[in-house]
Amino acid sequence: MALPQDVHPGFFGILATPRAYSTAFYLLVSLATGIFAFTFVLVGLSLSLGLAILILGIPVALAFLVGARALALGELWLLRELVMDPPLDKPQWLPAGQGWVARLKALCTDRHTWTSLVYLLLKLPTGILGFTMMLLGLTLGLSLLAVPIAHLLHLGGALSLDECELALFTSRPALGLALCALAGATILPLTLHLALGLGRLQSWLARHLLLRA
Repeated sequence: MALPQDVHPGFFGILATPRAYSTAFYLLVSLATGIFAFTFVLVGLSLSLGLAILILGIPVALAFLVGARALALGELWLLRELVMDPPLDKPQWLPAGQGWVARLKALCTDRHTWTSLVYLLLKLPTGILGFTMMLLGLTLGLSLLAVPIAHLLHLGGALSLDECELALFTSRPALGLALCALAGATILPLTLHLALGLGRLQSWLARHLLLRA
């Protein structure tokens, strides 16, 4: 499901690991997918329960459960393409049965259906966590690495840094630039390692709620 532990890249080796970048991208888009999944489940449950006293509630509830299974399959596809190296054995869109009526009945009793709803609800908090950590780490790391370049442009008159200059840069500019570059070169690999860790957490949730329900 996740990257094998024995091939986990070294601290700086992760910079040459494509899976780390694809996992970071997955985490960055996980906020949008998490909001969509959470909203879909809340609206679907509200409509299904609200229309339960009417005959219209049955097709609405079935359509909601079918849609939830489709979202779960889409999430597994994203995880397989962006986070997990080994292929995933995904569950069927609808449970097996003799005819559509039997399959729709089995849909309501299949544990994958209900654990998929739990997973989709958890997508929002995990999406917020992943998006926030990646945005902060990548922004801070790249910004610190860009300081020496910005300083060079400033010396050439192409960029003014008057508003963000610190005493360290005015008194010992070489030391300040070196510290910024060192900090940025440390934060970026740390962020990618964190991405792999959060990706494994998401893989663990998918394995237990979408595949082993």
